[in-house]
Amino acid sequence: MLLKEIIIFLLVAYIVSRILRFLLPIFRISSAASSHMRTMQEQMARMQEMEGKMNQQNPQQKKKVEKDGDYIDYEEVK
Repeated sequence: MLLKEIIIFLLVAYIVSRILRFLLPIFRISSAASSHMRTMQEQMARMQEMEGKMNQQNPQQKKKVEKDGDYIDYEEVK
């Protein structure tokens, strides 16, 4: 009876160890990827905020230059 319980315990321990060897790296990778994505989103938000401040400080740079004739800017053709 004791031998049967030891064999069952070893078998369960082996199965659990195999499952954990597979699942733990997946959890680590997914948490690292989500933290990296969060960092990238925060950096992008900071860049957009800085760009908005720069546009408020220098509104003259956004003015388009009127050109005479039939010339069409490349940006307008898109």
